Amino acid sequence: MATALHWFFNTLDRRRTFHLLIALNALVAVATLWLSRATFLSDGWSYLGLAEGLLHGEYSMWWPLEAEYPDTFRAPGYPAFLAFFIKIFGTWKSVYVVNAVLYGVALFLTLRVIERLDPRRSTRSLFLLLLLPLMNVPYYIGQLYTEIPVLAAFSLVLHLIVGRGRWSIGTAVVLGLTLGFVHLCKPIYMLLPLALIIASVIKDRRNLDIRGHAIMMVTFFLVLLPYGLWNQRNHDQFKVTPIEGGGGYMHFAYWCGKMPGYTDHFSLGNFTGDEVIRFTPEDSVPKHIAAFEREWAFINAQTRPLLTAKDSIMLNSRDKLPYVAEPTYNTRFAMTRERLLKERAFALMWNDPWYTLAYKSYSAVRLWVIGIQRADFAAASTGKKVEMLYATLSTGLLFLLGITMIPLAYSRKVISLRDTWPLLLLVVYTGLLHVPFTIQSRYTVCVRFAMLGLLSLACAAMWQRYGGASVANRVGDR
Repeated sequence: MATALHWFFNTLDRRRTFHLLIALNALVAVATLWLSRATFLSDGWSYLGLAEGLLHGEYSMWWPLEAEYPDTFRAPGYPAFLAFFIKIFGTWKSVYVVNAVLYGVALFLTLRVIERLDPRRSTRSLFLLLLLPLMNVPYYIGQLYTEIPVLAAFSLVLHLIVGRGRWSIGTAVVLGLTLGFVHLCKPIYMLLPLALIIASVIKDRRNLDIRGHAIMMVTFFLVLLPYGLWNQRNHDQFKVTPIEGGGGYMHFAYWCGKMPGYTDHFSLGNFTGDEVIRFTPEDSVPKHIAAFEREWAFINAQTRPLLTAKDSIMLNSRDKLPYVAEPTYNTRFAMTRERLLKERAFALMWNDPWYTLAYKSYSAVRLWVIGIQRADFAAASTGKKVEMLYATLSTGLLFLLGITMIPLAYSRKVISLRDTWPLLLLVVYTGLLHVPFTIQSRYTVCVRFAMLGLLSLACAAMWQRYGGASVANRVGDR
């Protein structure tokens, strides 16, 4: 076994192997895009609608209508990103090329970060080898989703922080701008700059970078300020996140495990997965569906009187738009419904602690492991079944490897928390902050490079310490 591992790491350390793995990853990305070329995921329409709205002077999916319907549901970072490239190139399809470039940039920067922490080429080759089976990452190159731009942004953040000393003014400004963009794409990362500062202070209390941290936070706030002012003007509330969305996803997330295979017809038309592991007996599902619908009857009874004639015009105008748009109700309706959904979500979880704990523990795993839906699997062809199993096994095995090798490497002190904390922080923050919401493994795509980088460092360091001390620290050719 030791001899085989010795040969394995020596092979990974060769320049030819490194270049071959880069080429194979490029081929996997191209193959993934080719196989998924006919797929356009649903959220892309709303992002595209908002981008078109910005180009027509309104932040709204309903810009073709005479009245204004200021958006309530999405932050403007990604729509502005789309609008910029549509304006430059004249077509939204140009974003696919931009995504491909950003994917390459993210890969390059991540490899540089790994090299800074471990100069052996074998560690970078191991990262490329671990990335090879993850087709769910390059898949988003061909979608109008936030995943690839945020993946590139996080790779830049790591490149600026990992292995560096005190931040220059330029570095702090770029960090603030980048993290501001991330927040405006994915508002769940609002607290990430503060988490970075807290972790940095804990790491080195005697050498605080007060100037760098202050400049980053001021820049971050200035990036968010226009959106807060826009919300103030349009929704009478200074808020740097959308005025609705989080409460609805928390409420729906509670019910997902209780009514598998159900499609919501009250809000955004989301559906609940019929997971391999169930959290309720099959004969109890109708009862839970009835309870969920009573919840919405209660909420609708309080919000329906708030609907206006303008809302009716919006709902009756869907066929007039060139794409599918999500309803954008008036401010009072949206904020009242959001408050009620959030209150109900917390009350339900508090009063049902054992189910909540079990289902959220499962959710924490499923964020990293692509699941199999029972009905889809049963109806699939043999080829599709193989695809589903491959997606689950590839992500599942890497998850198991990560939760065993990374803690083990830290406990054995073969990798230093002092040096690798930014990678660990991104992974832990993303995993924890998404647990209260609906299960979607795409939420972790933007930190997959950080996770695989940390895993490759852990595996390589464990081998060097306990089995491969004779593997040279050379990085030249053999």
